[in-house]
Amino acid sequence: MAILRVMQPAFTSGELSPALWARVDVDKYRSGLKVAKNIFIHPHGGASNRSGLEFIGRTRGSGFAILLPFIFDAETDQTYNLEFSHLKMRVYRAGSPVLEAAKAITGISVAANGVVTSAAHGFANGDEVFISGVAGMSALNNRNFIIRNVTANTYQLEDLLGVALSTLGMPAYAGGGTARRVYEIASPYTADELRRVVFAQENDVMYLTHQAHPPMKLSRLGDANWLFSPLTFVPQIAKPTGLSGNAVFKRKGGATANVSYRITSVSASGAESAPSATVTVNVQYENEDGRRIRLTWNAATGASLYRVYRTDSGDGLLAETPVLEAEFGQTENSGSGKQPPASSAAGAPPVPTGVTGAIVYGKEMKYVVAAISDETGEESLPSEPATLRNDMVYRGNRNALFWTATPGAGSYVVYRLDNGRYSYVGKTETTSFTDENITPDLASGPQEGYNPFDSAGNYPACVNFYEQRLAMGGTANVPAGLWLGQSANYENFGAASPVKASDAITLRIRSKEKNQIRAISESRGMAVFTTANEFNVAGSGEEIMTPTNMVVKKQSNRGSSWLQPIAVGDVMLFALARGGVIRDYSYEFSNDNFTGQDLTIMSRHLFEGRQVVSWAFAQSPYSIVWVVLDNGQCVSLTYMREHEVWAWTRHETDGQFEAVNVVAEGDEDAVYFVIRRTVDGKSQRYIERMHSRLFAMSEDAFFVDSGLSYEGTPTKTMRGLHHLEGKVLVALADGNVVRDLVVTNGTVTLPIAASKVHVGLPYEAELRTLDVDLGNVGELGTVQARNKAIANITLRVEKTRGIWAGPAEDALVELKQREFENWSEAIRLATGDVELTPTADWTKGGTMIIKQFDPLPMTVLAIMPDLRVAA
Repeated sequence: MAILRVMQPAFTSGELSPALWARVDVDKYRSGLKVAKNIFIHPHGGASNRSGLEFIGRTRGSGFAILLPFIFDAETDQTYNLEFSHLKMRVYRAGSPVLEAAKAITGISVAANGVVTSAAHGFANGDEVFISGVAGMSALNNRNFIIRNVTANTYQLEDLLGVALSTLGMPAYAGGGTARRVYEIASPYTADELRRVVFAQENDVMYLTHQAHPPMKLSRLGDANWLFSPLTFVPQIAKPTGLSGNAVFKRKGGATANVSYRITSVSASGAESAPSATVTVNVQYENEDGRRIRLTWNAATGASLYRVYRTDSGDGLLAETPVLEAEFGQTENSGSGKQPPASSAAGAPPVPTGVTGAIVYGKEMKYVVAAISDETGEESLPSEPATLRNDMVYRGNRNALFWTATPGAGSYVVYRLDNGRYSYVGKTETTSFTDENITPDLASGPQEGYNPFDSAGNYPACVNFYEQRLAMGGTANVPAGLWLGQSANYENFGAASPVKASDAITLRIRSKEKNQIRAISESRGMAVFTTANEFNVAGSGEEIMTPTNMVVKKQSNRGSSWLQPIAVGDVMLFALARGGVIRDYSYEFSNDNFTGQDLTIMSRHLFEGRQVVSWAFAQSPYSIVWVVLDNGQCVSLTYMREHEVWAWTRHETDGQFEAVNVVAEGDEDAVYFVIRRTVDGKSQRYIERMHSRLFAMSEDAFFVDSGLSYEGTPTKTMRGLHHLEGKVLVALADGNVVRDLVVTNGTVTLPIAASKVHVGLPYEAELRTLDVDLGNVGELGTVQARNKAIANITLRVEKTRGIWAGPAEDALVELKQREFENWSEAIRLATGDVELTPTADWTKGGTMIIKQFDPLPMTVLAIMPDLRVAA
């Protein structure tokens, strides 16, 4: 019976579904696994156990929470996790909650519920505080508590599990100490709304949307100074005020004469009243400055029009008008000759009263002025109009305008009403302007403000940026509606008349069925994900999108969930509306269309009956998408499209994963989770960070969950573990594994003092290979379903220690690594080929199992079993 050496050199297919365990003809079979638990796949092919999870803190009140990234500048470590819980928001930076200024403690009583004295502390019941620096009662230091029973100068404490703090048995308070409140602000979002909060960030401002709320912006003013404010959707620069002006005329002398006028009223049937009292106006026939005669009168009941007569000559009827005024040039006094009636006809309206006559100058001319921001170039809404009377047809006539300076304005533009529309007549850097009958630019008008999201039903579901515009979409009233703010003026959704290229854009995506826009992403065009389809919206050709240049093209008919797509390089990933399917989505030049593939098809067992509820991409160092499912499980996808790598693995812990987030910290992308655990019989939600896996010595390995670390003077006592009260923990103490540590009063005791300790919940990692396939082997043919025995296992490993391997759960053997180290000295990490000889066991599959039970690193680069195959 020959011994065959088999080699699996890579695991880049990840954990494959049982439905594929017979597909030896598929390329991915050769790099796949039956089980990859608490394992992630490297893009180059190896498999490592995941790092442990550091305990960061408890969510507010242990309530449901999500984490959003706020990344201002990763180079200067200005990156944050924002914890959104029920109507509240907290801030974390570099793995610690942001705290308010310290309040001095001046006393703590010894009692079943000790009373803390702190003058004018300003705390409220329910606040969470961090205590440090207390002398005497040192057991309180570096712990978080909940404030209870406040008075102006005292309060009591409760631990995070809801137990009142007893100081009985503690040393007496000996002075010092501070309490710092965990910084938090009110948020508009309830716990059941958090999954659908969508955000887009630009520098120090994050825009947030949810269909139940007006769009909001969150501004960072400091680490412990954040502000929610509603968007106003108007220009950021105020409109000018105090617009006024003077009409200036070029006057000329000449002969004058008195002209007399009378007015009659006429009914709808034509019955005319007697004429009104005479009004006389002195006119100057030779004046060419545009002066006009203006007549006004009071309304007569039942009149449908009025007739104006000149009565000082034979000119007679000058005009008929339905309004209560008439204007004539000083030389416009020639009538039809018809004279007013001597008396009212039967059924005629009353005789007009209140007739007045005056000389006015030209016609009414209206102006508005707008400010231009010196910083951004944004144009304000127009001022209130100013009305002047002039006739600038006459040379020398002009209108002089003045207004109050607007803060932040670098210049001003002036518009004049012509033919019912304001049009551009000039620009100035001062607060005055003179119009000397400037020909208006009819293609340029002032801004008109517009808020498309002004009431319930009109709040957008999603937000993002596209071509320097703020884009929002998917209201309840217009589910397929898209609105884009002005170019570079994000919060300005107004437009001019006629419209300008930089103005806001409004469109509606048409489709066969009701289609709710659920996400917007920027790619080669604007990718719009809806309940039934995927669209690309862009300008025509290579041009940018403008209000008059928009092209909408449907790309596919998959339909998206509410989960926002994530970008991995130049590819987007999105979750389908049904079935727990995740697809990639990218532009294919060959067919000028966006397309993609089902990334879950090879690992469907991980997603069947499930929905993706949270995900985040950690680019550095391993290019992994971390995914949380609705059943509390976590799966990870190593994705590198250019190398055709997409490998799923699954992750377990003593609890349920509920949310994930990634922010850049140092040289790596730090992965944070919200995890629900049961501690001391109570449900608790913790924020935990995946520890870095970059280390050189086994003493620095962190492979425990909800864990804490200690480094300092050698000690047996590990404190601060109240969040794991009653749990059985494991520790790595100076590189040596210590098991079965039970937490009592937040403390565990090591058998031997250690100076570097990592302690937390244990978890195990497992690799399990698919059934061995060698193709056709001589006269044997296929080895599938033939009895096989593993005589020896060679593993190619990197920085590995403490693994077990074998053909079955009950046939695992440990890799013995201690060589030259002393008994208490940490065993060195192995890199290279290592051999294990498992217990002989004949099986049909030839599967190999590799496990890591200890809080130690494991990286397997290749598996090379020596295989006996029965004839």
